[in-house]
Amino acid sequence: MLVRLQALRKEKSRDAARSRRGKENFEFYELAKMLPLPGAITSQLDKASIIRLTISYLKMRDFANQGDPPWNLHMEGPPPNTSVKAIGDQRRRTPSAVASEIFEPNLGSHILQVG
Repeated sequence: MLVRLQALRKEKSRDAARSRRGKENFEFYELAKMLPLPGAITSQLDKASIIRLTISYLKMRDFANQGDPPWNLHMEGPPPNTSVKAIGDQRRRTPSAVASEIFEPNLGSHILQVG
């Protein structure tokens, strides 16, 4: 009887741990989907990479906002030798697109770790 009770408790504990891990994994992958990276990349990240890249992205975003003047997506005028189509494309970029241009080429790099 005592052995059976202990086995039941162990099984219940394992089930609770499995449920907790499942919930944690779900939240990690939800966080990964919020990164300015393609889904093909975020779906392959492990938990440590998700945390590291999220911290790097938040530091980079904070750094960009503290610039003098703050970095933004609104251009005062087109850069020299820029075509009309390119000017329109630059003005339509979202913050996610800009971050992706900076973030993706350095994926896995420590260059992004400011501070």
